[in-house]
Amino acid sequence: MRVDICDDQVLWDAYVAASPQATNYHQWMWKRVIEETFGHTGYYVAAAGAAIQGVLPLFAIRSRIFGHFMVSMPFFSQGGVLADTHEARSGLLAKAAELGRELGVRHIELRQGPDCDLEWRGESSKVVMGLPLPSTVDELFASFPGKLRNRIRHSEKNGFGLRVGCLDAVQDFYSLFAINMRHLGTPVYPRQWFENICRSVPDRVRILTAWEGNKATAAVFVIGFRDKLEVPWSASLPDSRKRYSAMWLEWKMLEWAVQNGYRWMDLGRSTPGGNSYAFKRQWTKHERPLHWYYWLAPGVPMPELRKENPRYQWATKVWQRLPLVIANLLGPRIVRSIP
Repeated sequence: MRVDICDDQVLWDAYVAASPQATNYHQWMWKRVIEETFGHTGYYVAAAGAAIQGVLPLFAIRSRIFGHFMVSMPFFSQGGVLADTHEARSGLLAKAAELGRELGVRHIELRQGPDCDLEWRGESSKVVMGLPLPSTVDELFASFPGKLRNRIRHSEKNGFGLRVGCLDAVQDFYSLFAINMRHLGTPVYPRQWFENICRSVPDRVRILTAWEGNKATAAVFVIGFRDKLEVPWSASLPDSRKRYSAMWLEWKMLEWAVQNGYRWMDLGRSTPGGNSYAFKRQWTKHERPLHWYYWLAPGVPMPELRKENPRYQWATKVWQRLPLVIANLLGPRIVRSIP
């Protein structure tokens, strides 16, 4: 079996399309989008005999703050190694470690998702939450507890309007997203990131926006893959949440997903005990740990790049106090190194 860098997008995507374990983030398109937006070099490794038997997308990231490391997949919750056999998986991991040594990285992070018997060190502090979707909206509504149904009904009395778009909706989404990220004390992605995703898969990306009159108050960015719809990013204005804008839009998103034939809604990753986790728990009890695995260079400790790390709390507090225009100017330059 040969394990090496792959330069054939057609063969790569054909393998991913045929693999039932593949995620959205194993697709080749993300190589182009991440390289164009952030400038990180993608190393797409394939294990092949007569045909491809496994793939591993990797990106090398250089940071003045965090050093030099590799991630599969940066900016998302899952990706990692995808292989048909133990031999193929072992070969891909060995090639990743070889690349890590050649490039001089401190660590390699595999955002694997499901639990695997990898020899690399594991960590699972976050969870992914989701819910199965029935064939009709009425079935979905009836499946919720009475308290949640009452909240949905209450939100529908506040006169919100829904707009569904793609590239044309990025500006309104980004305006809300940037405010939210500054409020959370987190550097914001560049607007180009969302534009590039929309241009790459316009048939599978939608932005759903809640409007109150002529003002956008909440928005979700969703990506479809097979029969699953995922919401990696969402945002809402703090004042509008008092009128249940986020609640209303979450319901409209689920309603839209059912109407468009999706059978699973991925609500994204959360930290147990956090505000996002509590909001999602209203809608579902389905959750599973996200397993991430690490290869470490000799003498290098486990990385601690999470914003929950107490070492970075001071930076979060400083960021929350920045004027929005400054946060939006500096954020994209910093976030490229915080995957």
